[in-house]
Amino acid sequence: MILLLIILFSLENSLLYVSASTFDTYYARIMYDDVYLYKSPIDLDEYNNIYFSLPRTYFVELLESSNSEFYKVNYLSFTGYVKKDAVQTIVGKPVTPYLENQNFRVYSEQSRDMRSEPTTTSGSSTQVVYIPLYSRNLTYYGTILGEQLVDGRTNIWYYCKYSADQDYYGYVYSDFCDEFDPSEIPLNYEEVSYTSEPTFDTTEEPSSLPVENKTTAIVIAILTIPAIIFVFLILKGGRLLAKDGRSHNKEIRDY
Repeated sequence: MILLLIILFSLENSLLYVSASTFDTYYARIMYDDVYLYKSPIDLDEYNNIYFSLPRTYFVELLESSNSEFYKVNYLSFTGYVKKDAVQTIVGKPVTPYLENQNFRVYSEQSRDMRSEPTTTSGSSTQVVYIPLYSRNLTYYGTILGEQLVDGRTNIWYYCKYSADQDYYGYVYSDFCDEFDPSEIPLNYEEVSYTSEPTFDTTEEPSSLPVENKTTAIVIAILTIPAIIFVFLILKGGRLLAKDGRSHNKEIRDY
C-alpha cells in the first residue's frame, strides 16, 4: 500500500511540474541614437535592410538570440533585429516600453505619397497610399536616411502609420511635413535595473500541457493504477500463503 501511494504521489507531482513551468520575458533599453530596427540579422546599414531608427532610452522586447551580434525583438507591432551592443537588458518589464502618440502633419503641395521604401526611384511600384494635404492623422515611429528629394535639403524620411479607411504603413519625406521635430522627442527617464545578457532556453516546457498530452497522461495514470493494485494483491497474497504455510508446518510439528 505504501508503494502505491509513493507511485501515485510521484505521478501527480510530475504533472504539476510540467504545467507550472513558464517562460520569462526580457526587455532591453535602447542606449544610443541611431540604433536601427533591422529586417534581417545582418550588419548592413542600407534602407532595404532597415525599418527605422529606434528612439533612445525606450525599450525592445527580446525574443531570442539570433546570432552573436543580434537579438530578435519586438517593438510595438514590429518584429525585427537589433545589435546586442546597442541595447542593455533590464530586470522586469518597463512601465512605458515604447514611444507612442507622436503625430505630425503633411503640408507640402509636392509629392505626398507614402512609400514602401524611402525613395521615388522605383516609381509607382513603391506607392502605398496618397496622403491628402494638411493631413494630421500620421503617427511617427522612427527615421531613416533615404533619397534627397529636394536639392540642398534633407534626406531624412519618417516611417509612420497613416490612418484613413484603414491603417497604412510606410515612409514619407520629412521635408514635406511639419508640426513635429524628432530632436524634441521626450526621453524615457524610467528608472530600471540592468542585468547581464539573458539565456534563451529553447528546450523549456510550455506553460501548460497541450490537451492531447494531458489526456495521454491521464490515460497512463488510469491504466497504471490497476496494475499497481494487481501487483499489491499478488504480494499480499504471497504473504498470506507464506503465513498459512508456516501455520501448517507448526501443526505438523505439534502433531
